[in-house]
Amino acid sequence: MFGIQKSKAFQDIGRTREAADFFARELERLMALPLNTRSDVEQWYVECEKTYETLKEQFPKFEFWHEVRHFFLDPDIRARDTGYRDYQHHLMRDYVAFLRSEPPNA
Repeated sequence: MFGIQKSKAFQDIGRTREAADFFARELERLMALPLNTRSDVEQWYVECEKTYETLKEQFPKFEFWHEVRHFFLDPDIRARDTGYRDYQHHLMRDYVAFLRSEPPNA
């Protein structure tokens, strides 16, 4: 239609090749962590915080796609709801593919 612009599904800022590669690996690592027990969920938060802090230290200009924030904040929901887990993991796998294939935007 006229006047309607399609935008990319994934929008982030300050993405360098190094930031994208690091973040893609970390998202895959986080998705692979178990969420079967309360202790697993607590450990997931610890690992997520490590990823977030390293990202901010090493790549301070990189602002990741907004849906990742939900992934970071919702491991307890994914632990209870496999449908939600599958949905979020699908989004994160697609974002990982984007991170690996798109040129830097820094």
